[in-house]
Amino acid sequence: MKKEITVRELADELIARIDRSKDIDCCKDEIKLLAKLAGERLPKEKVLVSWKDA
Repeated sequence: MKKEITVRELADELIARIDRSKDIDCCKDEIKLLAKLAGERLPKEKVLVSWKDA
């Protein structure tokens, strides 16, 4: 099912899914969409991350 939601709703839902399942395989497309939107709309905002080299 496709539906239009806000970036805030998408982010909240992704956080909830990750917290419940500890697995993000279920929502790869949504994570890509959120990353694209954030990159376009918040390009200069800073966020603190725990970065690990592959």
